[in-house]
Amino acid sequence: MQYNRTILPVIVGVLIASLFCTGCLASEEEPEVAYTETASPELAWLSSSLTNAATGERFSLMDLAQKGKPVIIHSFAVWCPGCSMQLLESTKLQTAYPDDYIVVALDIDPNENTEKVKRHQESNNFKGIFTAAPTDVTRSLVNAYGPGFVQSIPQTIIICGKTATYLEDGVFSADVLKRATDELCTE
Repeated sequence: MQYNRTILPVIVGVLIASLFCTGCLASEEEPEVAYTETASPELAWLSSSLTNAATGERFSLMDLAQKGKPVIIHSFAVWCPGCSMQLLESTKLQTAYPDDYIVVALDIDPNENTEKVKRHQESNNFKGIFTAAPTDVTRSLVNAYGPGFVQSIPQTIIICGKTATYLEDGVFSADVLKRATDELCTE
């Protein structure tokens, strides 16, 4: 009887700790990438007007997709260490292949603004287009991909032509991003 009272809390504690760790830590090994197709170019998050934090220029994700290059979108927040790791990996990808991809970092924290996003990009020397998501864009992403989209960040979406493919949450290495984008955009 004493054995059951001791082992059960230990097992529950280990399970809870492993659940917390799986969503927050980047793996050194190459993860399997799960794809969920969504071919809906009319979604508000694709056509809403956004502001480039570095330049002040207005754009939409659909405008970027029409340039003919794959668009890699990462949701993030300035305070999120996993997000910074993902943005560093995307910077590595853009450094290795400067003309092949458009990377958009979409800050979904409603407490952060364009100026805070701009400072974060500059202080970390991240490459790409950084923007603070308006509430309607975040709401549209939640409608498209579920509440997990804002509950666990970073999230990654790749747009090829008129198809937006949601990868999943977590940190993807530059190599995994390249491989996933190559597979999605050559189909």
